[in-house]
Amino acid sequence: MEELNKIEGEQIIDNEDTSSGKVTITHPFNPNEIEIETPPYTVGYLIDRIEHDEINMNTDFQREGNLWSPDKQSRLIESILLGLPLPAFYFDTTNPQWDIVDGLQRCCSIENFCVKKTLKLTGLEFLGEKDGKTYLEGAGFDDLDRTLQRSIITRPITVNLIKKAHRNIRFILFKRLNTGGLELTPQEIRNAVYQGKAADTIKHLAQLEDFKRATDWKVPFNRMQDRDFISRFIAFYLISYTEYQPGLDDFINSSMEILEKSDPKLLEADFTRSLQMAMRIFGNDAFRRRTGREDNRRPINKAYFEVISVNFAKLNNDEENLLCQNSELFKDNLIILMNSSRYSNALSRGTGTKDSVNIRFSWFQQVLQKSINGIKIKVTDDNKIEDSEL
Repeated sequence: MEELNKIEGEQIIDNEDTSSGKVTITHPFNPNEIEIETPPYTVGYLIDRIEHDEINMNTDFQREGNLWSPDKQSRLIESILLGLPLPAFYFDTTNPQWDIVDGLQRCCSIENFCVKKTLKLTGLEFLGEKDGKTYLEGAGFDDLDRTLQRSIITRPITVNLIKKAHRNIRFILFKRLNTGGLELTPQEIRNAVYQGKAADTIKHLAQLEDFKRATDWKVPFNRMQDRDFISRFIAFYLISYTEYQPGLDDFINSSMEILEKSDPKLLEADFTRSLQMAMRIFGNDAFRRRTGREDNRRPINKAYFEVISVNFAKLNNDEENLLCQNSELFKDNLIILMNSSRYSNALSRGTGTKDSVNIRFSWFQQVLQKSINGIKIKVTDDNKIEDSEL
């Protein structure tokens, strides 16, 4: 979704290919871990649940509701009146208030017309006029005669209810069943599946002033892009990169259950400290690749953010002080590192492969430690980091 990385044409986040290459399935799918029912429901049943606040219309993870224009909403109502089949609805019913997996805009349209009664039919293709006269154009639900109201309420629809599913399977379901024009991002899906302490912690960290300042207020919050940065930090903070197994989404998901059992205050303290350290050293150039001192400032790189924030969070006080003393050497060493095509590629191409993760973390750690010790580095032709001859 490269368009998410731009605002009004400005590139704000480096484009990233998170592919993991060919991944072997290590967790076979167990049909007994999922239960989906498809009861014979009608539009009237959805209306009843919406009226009684039994469908979550304002989920924190979903894309925004009411994105459809009045014309598009009206044509959905027109389709119901004409008896045309609607796409299937999917609801996660593991909580008393159902979460919408697929069908948010359709539910909003039905709510606006039948419950809130704020939608007046407009832009109809077939029912706007009849015998040369205005028929349903401009009509609200209460303007319809009882026959037409009943035809809406009794219209059969296909509703799939997710009754039981392990969180990893729910993530897959959300990803595969999300068929709307605005595809959910992995972070939006993750936020749906891991509601509670994990989602709340990520949301809180994304709202920290230090995070916004360290990223120069450039990371958008729409479509949860800011929370995706936080999730990447959390995953590699809680699980060593040496234990990484592709793909990246699966790895991040595995950290969510660990996060639920972790101390959020300790996590926040280390994260905040790492951000403050990044600002002290890089200023407003933090988390941006640089191949020369005089280069123009580049967009924020998500994989680079992940590496810097995690490694800075694990420094002790003595290491922090030494790194600050050697900050100019550190930045020069990073420029040398970034001029290695192999390292630069690990931050942008196939970033979900095991090799890319290993390179971007292990090489950075070597440069970090050498810089703390006041050593200038060089990258050899056979891709080894060595002390430069002074």
